[in-house]
Amino acid sequence: MSQHRLAIIIPVFVITLIIVGGGWFIISQKNSSSTIETTSINVNDADNNVNSATSQNLEDGIHLLTEQQITQHVPNLDKFPQNPQRIVVMEFSFLGDILAVGLQPVGVADDNKPDSIIPEFSSEVNDYTSVGSRYQPSLETIADLKPDLIIADEERHTIIADELNHIAPTVVLKSRGETYEENLQSAQLVGHIVHQDEKMAQAINQHLQTMHGYKAQLVDSKLANQSVQFAIISDKGMWFHGPRSYAGTVLEYLNINSPIPKQTQEAYIPTSLEQLVAADPDWLLIGRYNDHTVYDEWQSSPLFQQLKAVKNNHVIEVDPTYWALNRSMQSAEHMAQDIINISQ
Repeated sequence: MSQHRLAIIIPVFVITLIIVGGGWFIISQKNSSSTIETTSINVNDADNNVNSATSQNLEDGIHLLTEQQITQHVPNLDKFPQNPQRIVVMEFSFLGDILAVGLQPVGVADDNKPDSIIPEFSSEVNDYTSVGSRYQPSLETIADLKPDLIIADEERHTIIADELNHIAPTVVLKSRGETYEENLQSAQLVGHIVHQDEKMAQAINQHLQTMHGYKAQLVDSKLANQSVQFAIISDKGMWFHGPRSYAGTVLEYLNINSPIPKQTQEAYIPTSLEQLVAADPDWLLIGRYNDHTVYDEWQSSPLFQQLKAVKNNHVIEVDPTYWALNRSMQSAEHMAQDIINISQ
């Protein structure tokens, strides 16, 4: 075969691969799920159905739970101590919640990495004992702490909820895979469970005022009509945080466009180089979990060099402890400030 014919065939073949791969990625995201995850919170025997139509509609479209809905989710409030002093939290988001109302943990599931906790939390925590990984916490360590309240994650810890309840009164709330709105709703429930509804309401109100100010600053910014995608990268792969993830919904709140279909209900999407090229965001924000990642390997590929974000020098590294690990009001504000900085 002549070199002239090869010069024609190879580019056509590469373009075909991109189109097919990209089409599969977009179709798979549209078809990944037709059922939206509910904002229900699994609090032991509480009613899991949230009637969002009756939720308080705050400015900017954030729906908080009404007093009635909170009571429906926590019908057995007397099960929990009036003034808990020995709280174990099994997710970083719950650490932020108890700190917001002036309480301290005795135990935190910190993956045995204290530096995974954002500085805003570390500066407020007096002292705590690590109870191990969020994925596989040490029940023995938790029991040794003699807690009077345990706050666990619905996705990771429902399977051990009965064992935790034998140690101390346990509430199982949504954290991993939650949206920005669901994070605030979980904070409301934590405030109720620790009998600090008013303090939590004040903290959330102040937070929403801050976020509203950030949002207003972005109205006429250079990001107003451009797409932004956040992804985690490690030596094992890349994961988009989709439109229904915490990071994705914070960006949506700020009126920042997503480059991938909103129909997908997956929070974390395994992403190949071909899928990254298919999404082709105007801005790519990456949170690095390892010094060397698959992203570094992709940089030698001609496909990688065709990305708009690469061509325009719009690939920005951000801190994954805020963007992925520590879902909280403080994290959302940090993320919004990052977006403000990018937009200037």
